[in-house]
Parts: sequence; structure tokens; C-alpha cells
Amino acid sequence: MERLHQLTLLVVLGYLASLSSIARAQNVCPLHVRVLTPDGRRPEAPVESIEANGRTEDREQKDSDVEFCDLGIMPVTIKVGSSGLCNGVTVRDVPIAWNHPYLLTVTYDPSACAVWHRPPPPVPACEFLLRVADSDGRWIPGASVTFSDSLIGKMKTDRFGRAWFVIRADKDFHASVAAVGLTTAAVTCKCGPSERRREQYVKLERP
Repeated sequence: MERLHQLTLLVVLGYLASLSSIARAQNVCPLHVRVLTPDGRRPEAPVESIEANGRTEDREQKDSDVEFCDLGIMPVTIKVGSSGLCNGVTVRDVPIAWNHPYLLTVTYDPSACAVWHRPPPPVPACEFLLRVADSDGRWIPGASVTFSDSLIGKMKTDRFGRAWFVIRADKDFHASVAAVGLTTAAVTCKCGPSERRREQYVKLERP
């Protein structure tokens, strides 16, 4: 009989311990996100979690890790950085486990975006990049780019088939692109107020 009482006591204690464990699990934040710059600083950064069912939560990292506490057990997607700005980071299939907190560390470099968001020049202008390739998709180094406007001058593509230039927003430029042994292509470069940075692919065929 005493043995039976001991077994009963063990079962009761085990049940109470499991209830205690469940209660603790309900108070555990399953996901912590730590955002660091490449040099180890902690920047202010927006952090978004996206669950498999589409539910989202937005947080802002300031002085401490971001916590997402009311998640389920399915993997989530984490996005760091503001929508529309450069260098945003997306981490998919982040694991979520019951009663097992997980720390996700993300490297994010918002300072680099300042290069691309500098104030516009006094005279509105457009930045163009021509990318010149042959019919097989191989980049053509040393292709000649000649513009109808002599103010730009003549240039050649680099070893990756690229030619970069800037034109005024109130003008359209015409250019011809040529390479030895290939046909010449005519290019029109239009600079509009809503699109200040453009890339254009140019294909030169064999005659």
C-alpha cells in the first residue's frame, strides 16, 4: 500500500511539474531579433514578422532586441529595413519552437543608403548605364558609344560591357553603339522627371 501511495505521489508531482512547464512556456517569447551593423553597432531599425497565414507584426529596434511573443509554431519570415529603401534584409523560414526561445541576429547596413539618397543636383539630370552584349549574351568590352550631342563625347564600354553617363532632364539623346565585327545599334536615351536612374541593354548582332 505504501508503494502505491509513493507511485501516486510521483504521478501527481510529475503532472504538477508539467503544468508548471506549460505555464512557463506560455510566458516565453519564442523569437528575439537582434539587428547589428557590419561594425557591431545596434541601429534603430524597423523589424517585421510575417507568419505563414499572412499575419504581420511590426516592431522597432532601439536599445534592445526586438521580441515577438505571440507567435505560433510555424516558421516565420523576418524583414529588417524600411520598404522602398536600399539594403533591406529578408530572412525566411525562421524556426519557432514551443518553450525554446530563439535569437536571430541580422546584419543590416542602413548607412550605405545615404549614397543613393543624396539631394538632386541643381539642374535635373538622369543617370544612365548602357550594358552592351553580343547575340550570345556575352558582354562586349571596348565597344564605342557615340552620342549625337558632342557635349557628352565618345566613350567605350568597360570589360563588363558597361558605359555610364549623365544627361540633362530636359533633353533626349541619341547614340550609336558599335564593336568590331558586329552590327551597329542605335540607342535613344530619354530622361523623364519620374525616372532619374536607368539601365538599358544593347545587343549587337553578327552581320
